Amino acid sequence: MNKNLFRILPLVLTITLITGCILHNNVFYTPEIALKKDGQPCISIPTNEDFFRRKKDFDISYLYVYQVGVGELWSKNYFHSAKPYYVQNDQCLIFNYHFQNNISYHIGFFSNEKGNEENNKSTDKEWIRYMQIIKKPDGTLQLLLDAEARDYS
Repeated sequence: MNKNLFRILPLVLTITLITGCILHNNVFYTPEIALKKDGQPCISIPTNEDFFRRKKDFDISYLYVYQVGVGELWSKNYFHSAKPYYVQNDQCLIFNYHFQNNISYHIGFFSNEKGNEENNKSTDKEWIRYMQIIKKPDGTLQLLLDAEARDYS
């Protein structure tokens, strides 16, 4: 019995490692969100998206805003647009939507590094995040993100 165990053990370990690596791969990416002076969020691709910390251009193909429990509130499709939408990491994306206080939102967008072919999907990324802007009793605004935003409502 021990001989059979030693024969299949390398196979079991190999399969376990491969499965773990595949399942660990991050499917969604997390954008940075900060409140601007006007109380609206600045949603951007993080600076650390580039290993060498240089400004990189990204082609934004689709932006969307969902209200949790309601559905899509706003979206903008640039995928086959005559005028592409390019941003650099750490630059606020243009969400033409007025976010209200005390409502949980699920925001997201799709990006690709500028200059990549449409058939080269290696730099395609979907960015998603939950957020909520709350107004405190003293009148100041606070940004809640992810689980904190979903649990608050």
